[in-house]
Amino acid sequence: MAIGGGAYSNILLRNFSNERESFSICEQEVMHFRFMTEIIEIERPDILIVHDYYLPSDKTTKEEREEEWLNFLQLLRKQYDDSIRIVFLCERPRGDTFLSYLVSINVLDIFNERSIDVKILMEQLKDKPRYSLVSKFVQNVSPRLMDQEEENELEEDIQQDQDDSNKVEEKEGEVFEKEDPPTNKKETKKKAEKPQKVIVKNVIEKKIEKTVVNKIVNKQIVKRDYSFQILNQVEKVVGVPIQPKTILIGSPFSRSGSTFISHLLARELSKLGVTVTYIESPYSSAYSYDRFIGHKRNPEYRSKFYQFTKEIDPKVPSIYDWEIEGVNMIVRHPTNEPIYGMKEIPFDVYIKILLASQSTVRILDVGTDWNQDIYRDLYDIATHTYFVLEPDISNIQFLEDPDNEVTSNFIQMLENNNTSIIGNRFDRKLLSNDMIDKLYAEKLITHIPCFSPSDIFECHFKGTFFNESQKNQKLIKDAINPIIKELLPDDFIKKYGNSGLLKGLFNKRVKVEKNQEVSK
Repeated sequence: MAIGGGAYSNILLRNFSNERESFSICEQEVMHFRFMTEIIEIERPDILIVHDYYLPSDKTTKEEREEEWLNFLQLLRKQYDDSIRIVFLCERPRGDTFLSYLVSINVLDIFNERSIDVKILMEQLKDKPRYSLVSKFVQNVSPRLMDQEEENELEEDIQQDQDDSNKVEEKEGEVFEKEDPPTNKKETKKKAEKPQKVIVKNVIEKKIEKTVVNKIVNKQIVKRDYSFQILNQVEKVVGVPIQPKTILIGSPFSRSGSTFISHLLARELSKLGVTVTYIESPYSSAYSYDRFIGHKRNPEYRSKFYQFTKEIDPKVPSIYDWEIEGVNMIVRHPTNEPIYGMKEIPFDVYIKILLASQSTVRILDVGTDWNQDIYRDLYDIATHTYFVLEPDISNIQFLEDPDNEVTSNFIQMLENNNTSIIGNRFDRKLLSNDMIDKLYAEKLITHIPCFSPSDIFECHFKGTFFNESQKNQKLIKDAINPIIKELLPDDFIKKYGNSGLLKGLFNKRVKVEKNQEVSK
C-alpha cells in the first residue's frame, strides 16, 4: 500500500483483510514517495497500490509529480520486470494524456474515478492483468521518459545514497552563513547555521551544524540535526484538522513517573477520539506489558521492534498489534524479546516503526534513556518534549549545577520553546515556593498531584489505565488538560466541549483533508 494513510487507505485495508484467502497485506505502508524504493526492496510485494494525489511527495507542481511517477515506474519495470503488479488510483478524466503514458509502461490496473467500487477492484486483482481494461485510456502519444544517460545517472545517485548512508562530512573551523530553515523545521531552529546535506538511505536528511557553546570554552560541538516529516497526512476529527504530533516524555532521573504520565496522556487523548500510539523505549527493561496484564490479554504478542529486526519463525505464532482502550501499544515483551541495543535498532529502523504507526499522536516514553544518541536525534524531529521532575531539592540542585556536564544537555533542551516541564507529585503549595517559581515557573506546563497508592495499585491489579479510576477522573483531567490544549487545536477542543455528547463519533478515523468517495 502506497496511498499515504487516511480514510482511503483504511477502507482498502479493511476490505483486503476480508479477503485473506487471496491477499496478505505487507506490514509497512508507504507514507511518503521518498520511502517507496526502500520499502519495496524490503517487502518485495506482488502488487503495489499507489495513489496519485494522496501519497505525499517532495514535488510540488503537477508536471513535476507526473514526471516523478513515470520515471519511478520505468525504473521499477526495469528492475523487477512485470513481477510487481501496479495498481494506480487517481482522479483524472479518461482523456488525460498521463493515463496513456501509464499504459505505455504496462500499468494495466488504473482506477481514475473518485468513487471506486471496492468489490470490482478486488475481483479485478484476483484476475490476471488485462490490457482490455485500460485500452480506453490509450492515445497516440509518446511519453517523456528518461533517456539512457539520465536513467544511468539516477541509478548511480540511488546507489551513492545507499553507500553514503552512515557517512557525515565535517569541515573543521568552517562557519556557514545563516539561512532560513525549511518550513517543516521547528521554530527554534531559526538560529541554526546552514547545514551540509547527506542523504541517508532515502529515509532522512542528515545534516551537520557547528555551534560554539559558551559554557565549554572554545570547544566546538558537532550536532546531528535531522529534518524529517513523520507524516504529511492531516487528519480531521469531527471536521477539525489535527496536525500529527510526535512527543517525547522522559526525565533526567529514574522513578520520576514519565511512564505513568505517558499512560495518562495517551488514554486522555484516546478518550477524545484522537488516534494515539504509545511507544516504550526498547533500550530498557520492559514495564508496560506486565502493567496491562499482557500475558493474559495478548500472550503471543511481540513488538514492532521485534518484527522489524528479528528473523521471523513462521512456526511461532506472533501478534504484532496490540490496542488497549483506544491506545495502540508498542512495548517490549519481557520474555519473548531482549533489551535491544543501538546496533539492532538504529535511527532509520526506529523511524520505520514510527511510520508503521499511522496515529495522529505518537508518544515516545524515553524514561531515562536520554544518554542514547537516538533520542537526541529524535528530539530534533519531535513536535513537543516534556521533562518530568519531582519536588526533590537534591535532584533540582544537581540539574541546575552550571558545572555539571552530565545534565548540561537538559539545560540546553529546556531553552527550546517546544520543551516543557511536568511537575509530578506536586502539591499546589509547591507552586508558590520561591525556588520552584524562580527556576521553573515559565516552563512548568502542568503539575500532577499525589494520588493514593491504593487507587493506583487497584488499576494495576485490573490492568486498566489509571484514567478509569472514577474518583480520580476529574483530578486527572484537570492535570492533563494543559498538555491537551497545547497538542490539539482550539477549534477541536471547543467543538468537543465538556459534555461528552459526541463520544459515539470517535470510534474510528473519520476524514482526511480532501473529500473523497470510496464506496464498498
